[in-house]
Amino acid sequence: MALNEKESKVFTYIKKDPFISQQALADKIGLSRPAVANIISGLVKRGYLLGKAYVVNETRPIVCIGAAATDRRFFVDGELVHRASKNVTSRTTCGGVALSISENLGRLQEDVVLLSVVGDDIEAEAIRDYMGSFVKINEIDTVSGATTGAYTEVVDENGEVALALSEMDIYDKMSPNWLAKRLSLLKQAKAIIIDNNVPKNTTEAIMDFAFKNKTPVSLVTVSALKAHNIPDDLKGVNLFVTSREEAELLLEMTIATDEQAVEAIQRYLEMGAEHVVISDRSRSIDYGSHKHGLVRFDLQNKDSQHYVWGTHEALIAGIIYRYLHTKNLVDVMMTGIVNAAMTAKSVNKVREDLTQATLEKDIKAFGDIEFKKLEI
Repeated sequence: MALNEKESKVFTYIKKDPFISQQALADKIGLSRPAVANIISGLVKRGYLLGKAYVVNETRPIVCIGAAATDRRFFVDGELVHRASKNVTSRTTCGGVALSISENLGRLQEDVVLLSVVGDDIEAEAIRDYMGSFVKINEIDTVSGATTGAYTEVVDENGEVALALSEMDIYDKMSPNWLAKRLSLLKQAKAIIIDNNVPKNTTEAIMDFAFKNKTPVSLVTVSALKAHNIPDDLKGVNLFVTSREEAELLLEMTIATDEQAVEAIQRYLEMGAEHVVISDRSRSIDYGSHKHGLVRFDLQNKDSQHYVWGTHEALIAGIIYRYLHTKNLVDVMMTGIVNAAMTAKSVNKVREDLTQATLEKDIKAFGDIEFKKLEI
């Protein structure tokens, strides 16, 4: 017997997302949870579903929450002259910190759900078409009449970003009410990653929910423009990752010496974060926690004075990937550092050769990691 309209909707959502909860289905379709339960029971009896393959707690995904955007880079040919036309080469890719982290993790064969919002435009279609190969995209919402987030850089002949343009207002739509419909998904998560395109009150709601459910949370900064979205209280944040430039802005200080780096990390720890990582472009990262103290790790890229596209996201993804499998600090940081270093050699924001086997091979070939304790 053919499926009726309601049965067809339930079956379609389950095919797209086998771990979706009955309450989430009810919210999407506009039925009560008992009504959805009856429909699922009927689908099982009629052989459309085998047993209870859709049961939520059989799958524990990583949930990445934040920007799914379009990134564009324009490389100026020769000297950049104000108000003068210049030849450029360009590169366009799917971007956004949450999206890029999720792609890294998806390529590492982690089960990942990307939670974001996009406009009803061609850029949104491109994001869905591309990301569907790596992560679950059924929780990316379309905001009617809105424009998909976009970030544009103009890079001068010295490799410096001469101009950066950000169109990210759409992420203000990720409100606590928007989040409330996805709490069943968050409850399933084995880890939650938030980029701070997400509004402050929504981030605080996620942190509170995750803390109560004992789910590890990573909070990642994206730019100085979004500094206002960082909660004042970081209790419940297991990993806080930021850049030196953003830390200087948020903490209203200069970070040029070891002593200043120590002060910055300690201030974030005092705000409640369990582990803190502050990256210095593509050269080094400073790490701190009450358990391990303060350590500086060398990215073995001392000649680079510039941010290399994608390394920040690659670093975070590598750290989180390894942390889910071991708590050994050196192994965890090594994985992130190697993934960042190899990404710096790629023309893509997320390197296309990334797999579990490739990453392990890269780690073995990378050699010993250099690090030193920072004195408190």
